[in-house]
Amino acid sequence: MNNDVDRGGTVPPLWGHYSESEPDFATCLLYLDCGDDPSRSLALLEHWYDEACRLLLPFVQPEGAPEPWLSLSAYEQHADGRARRRRPQRWVDGLTEGLYQLSAHWADVDPAAVASELELYVFRFAPRRHLKLQVSVGFEGRPGRLAQVVPALLELTRRVGDVANPSYGEIVVNAGTIAPATLLDSVLARPVEESAQASRGYLRGYEWVTLCPEELLARLGGVAALRDTGAFAEVVPLSYGGALLRATYSPADYRGDRVRAVFQALAPVLPPGQPRDLPADLPGQDLSRVVFADAGYPYGSLDLGAGLPPKDITAPPPARLQQPVQAMAPQGWSGFGSPDGGAAPVRRDY
Repeated sequence: MNNDVDRGGTVPPLWGHYSESEPDFATCLLYLDCGDDPSRSLALLEHWYDEACRLLLPFVQPEGAPEPWLSLSAYEQHADGRARRRRPQRWVDGLTEGLYQLSAHWADVDPAAVASELELYVFRFAPRRHLKLQVSVGFEGRPGRLAQVVPALLELTRRVGDVANPSYGEIVVNAGTIAPATLLDSVLARPVEESAQASRGYLRGYEWVTLCPEELLARLGGVAALRDTGAFAEVVPLSYGGALLRATYSPADYRGDRVRAVFQALAPVLPPGQPRDLPADLPGQDLSRVVFADAGYPYGSLDLGAGLPPKDITAPPPARLQQPVQAMAPQGWSGFGSPDGGAAPVRRDY
């Protein structure tokens, strides 16, 4: 990631575009549409930061290891549109009503750490109502360790989803992101502001893990109906009425027929239009996660576009969070969803 002002709304992944020679990386994105309500949005950003640190910092700072290098950077936007850079001492110091961008980046970590770097990044857009909350975890020089962190990203998405009522969310593994645009936005040539503003009318994407808001879940028939489609390994209800949809237990398995199955299950709430190849200024994206068919005609011929297959990832046991996340989860929890598969805990209002 970078901490520079991003006026185009495009934030590159830690290592640019995906290729087989690059290290593993994972990106967890949540979108909120309450940015114009500082009393709520700033409290949620503080909660998101606290939960992310609780779940993810142990992967860049093993017990007994020295603290990794931490860089905090913030930008505030003035009424005339100009941005002013700040260097807050603490995350909470960057949570101001003029917040435009805010990031925390941990690097130079102990060699024994599972991950090589961690970044939390907030970006306000469209024009000020929408917030992108992005977690990026890198594994430079640490092959085969990504699977240890995936359960923590799932748990973070569930915990924050329970209290924040996001308008959309996704987890992408070993694939570049162009957030706040989604991959589906790009292949449909949807302007990011239009996509964000309509995010409770049309689902913004269908990734390995997708957060579906309450309004769209109701149109799909609810949790039980989505489970009955057989398209998802897990459908976990959230306190505000939405759901987390996990297509496969391992992100490496989200390809081919699994992508098609998810597309068909979600087609009634996907934006209409025929996907096209990406423009020349967005090369290297993994189009194996796109079904090149109009969602308005989900039962036609569904062809996947060419794209790099995801890297092979050894999946963790699907019903158990690995350490150190397990020790932080409530007693009796197996990680994603509640112990008995029922509703998530009662929501907390912010």
